[in-house]
Amino acid sequence: MLYIISDDEMTRIQMYKAGVADIAVVTPARWKDVNGTPVDGHQLMLIIRKDKPRLTIQHVILNTMKEPFNIPEVRRALAYAVPYDTIIEQIFGGLYTRLYTIVPKGMPGWTDYNIIHYDFNLSKAQEIIDELKETRGFDPSQYTIAVIYNTGNTARAQIAALLQNYWSRLGFKVVVETYSWPEFLRKVDHFDFDVALLGWIPDYLDPDNYLMPFVWGGAEFTELKYYEDVAPGDVGNYLASVDTWIDTEKYTVVVGPKGTGASYTGPTDKPLLVVSYVLDEEATQKNWEEPVSMVTIGAPGLKDVPLSALVKISRTILDPEAREAIVNAAVIYFNHQCPMIMLSQQVTGENHGSWVKDVYYPLTTFMRYDLVWETPDAPVRDTGVLGIKNDPSTMVIATIGWPDTLDPAKTYESFGWEVLWHIYSTLVTYWKEETEPLPELAAAWAFSPDATELYFVIRGGVVAYDPWNDKTYPIDATDVLFSVWRVARLNLPGSAVWMITDFIDVNASTVLSEEEFDQIAGQGLTTVYKGESKTVKSLSELLEFFGYTGETAGVVKFKLYFPYPPILHVFATAVTAVIPMEYALGDSYEEALAASNNGRNPSAWAQFVQPGEDDPTFKLLSWKPVSTGPYYVADFQEGGYILLRINPHYWNASLWEELYGYRP
Repeated sequence: MLYIISDDEMTRIQMYKAGVADIAVVTPARWKDVNGTPVDGHQLMLIIRKDKPRLTIQHVILNTMKEPFNIPEVRRALAYAVPYDTIIEQIFGGLYTRLYTIVPKGMPGWTDYNIIHYDFNLSKAQEIIDELKETRGFDPSQYTIAVIYNTGNTARAQIAALLQNYWSRLGFKVVVETYSWPEFLRKVDHFDFDVALLGWIPDYLDPDNYLMPFVWGGAEFTELKYYEDVAPGDVGNYLASVDTWIDTEKYTVVVGPKGTGASYTGPTDKPLLVVSYVLDEEATQKNWEEPVSMVTIGAPGLKDVPLSALVKISRTILDPEAREAIVNAAVIYFNHQCPMIMLSQQVTGENHGSWVKDVYYPLTTFMRYDLVWETPDAPVRDTGVLGIKNDPSTMVIATIGWPDTLDPAKTYESFGWEVLWHIYSTLVTYWKEETEPLPELAAAWAFSPDATELYFVIRGGVVAYDPWNDKTYPIDATDVLFSVWRVARLNLPGSAVWMITDFIDVNASTVLSEEEFDQIAGQGLTTVYKGESKTVKSLSELLEFFGYTGETAGVVKFKLYFPYPPILHVFATAVTAVIPMEYALGDSYEEALAASNNGRNPSAWAQFVQPGEDDPTFKLLSWKPVSTGPYYVADFQEGGYILLRINPHYWNASLWEELYGYRP
């Protein structure tokens, strides 16, 4: 498989039309020009499927920590001054549909109740600015707004030009700036921007994966509780004061600090759901001092305590009705504050040559190119890279950008995750477009009765391939725990570390032998697989429930801070990719293994892995990744290409034999 990177769209389209590429990144507005192009008796297929909505969203992030974006009225005025229909129909070529909330339609927690629809209305935008002028002496001409986007993204370039046009009409000075993908990400990560154009592909199937990265206000709490069906006169029994109340479809959600004496004067026509909090002032201030986007605060930097309380408590609630109400409240509150301008939600667009077969479009992951195939009469063309021809046995993707790193502990953007999806395996996976978690490197899983301990039985016989030294490393439970622990330890800015540290106490997690796990299971563990739940009391019973008969390589116990319903989906993401501890640590491996008592005390690894980008394991894995997946990185040239080849030691190669009758 070959990624050819070009920031010039015409070059990508020419490659696509010539059959040099099997798939290409094409601006949606150009789809109509490309769809149906004949290539050697085949044709390019760029077909919009509005009957298949996606969870990908496009948005404008306003840096609320900078003037004038710290003023809600200014944010709303800017939102009304966006030509949404032009963007959707002309720039996105109808490949998107209108979106008003941070949680897209089709995801639990989506609501249109009490949502402000910021449709294009330049007159309304001007009225808001004029009122600010009259009441507060606001002068838009004193502000220069820089709209930034990543080089080579034609659609965002066009959107930026539109924003420059219409926002300038409100009296602001608007400039457009473009940066390479790594530099663009650095600016966004560290709030070194005014306005940024971005999209979001959810990491896993839960509304929390939109709320934490974007909505969370950076506040931390020592206590969070909620109370249902509270009488209006009893709110003062739970809260010292009322920060805010939010009208949702089924509840009025009331938020405030824990205590007594609050006076509630909001609506009483619906049941009240009261959320109380105790703010952790020290931890909150630390998050706010040197904020990192999506790590210590949400992407727009909105420092909001009650909103943070809603987001944080929504993660801990198992009652689906109460959780939905609180998620709805956070979505509505965020919409009214307007720290981000929601542009659109994607629909399915089929994009490939007609010679590429069994193409599928997962909701939250990426197409696995080892599962699709090309017809024997697929076009054959020189790619211009390393003498490689695009033929029926080679998939070529013409794309844009460049991963900031190939280390799962750092990279947190779509291109990087797509590469990791192909070179690494995770504990949990999905089959094509299905959304049910399935075992991958895990043979089975189970939870403690209180759902705060998650056990993974590790599949045996798996090796990681090191193509740089043509060497393999056996994978066991210690490697699994080390992989997850290391992400938390490095704590790299702009990474998806929160997906681990928010849920898992990595130092309280441990490795178990099968015999030790069997003793624990004897007290009773619960498991869910393919929609069925079961209580098991032995390892053999658990493996039988999952239909697994192969060898095993130990057990990992992950200690959760609280029961988190979508935790299995987290383990399908790239940040939990399994790497061999021996490769990462090199000469220190045996010492680190002994110090941790073979993974039973992971905190001992702290002397071998240091936080930050100077850590040797990060420097190694950034551009010399190994492989536990179907492909390995064989070669690359920064900004030019990434070549992936079939992993000759892939643990799941029998799948290819079952599907296609051969083993590479």
